Amino acid sequence: MAAAATLVATTLEGQVWETAVRAQVTELAIPVADRPNNVQITIDTENGTVSITVTMPATIAIGSTGALVAAPTPYLP
Repeated sequence: MAAAATLVATTLEGQVWETAVRAQVTELAIPVADRPNNVQITIDTENGTVSITVTMPATIAIGSTGALVAAPTPYLP
């Protein structure tokens, strides 16, 4: 399981981007044969936007009220 990160960005938007970059860098440290590709970051310089797509493994259950409850599970070393 990856260690918790101390973020330096001072806005929520910056923290989202920083978290995605850290997760992607952690994925890239895994040997190619076992490397997941759960984080994709696309920077559109023409429109001044950043697109982040994250897919996380999760445990899904039905809670006491009958609602679906999803809890992300670790996938990074």
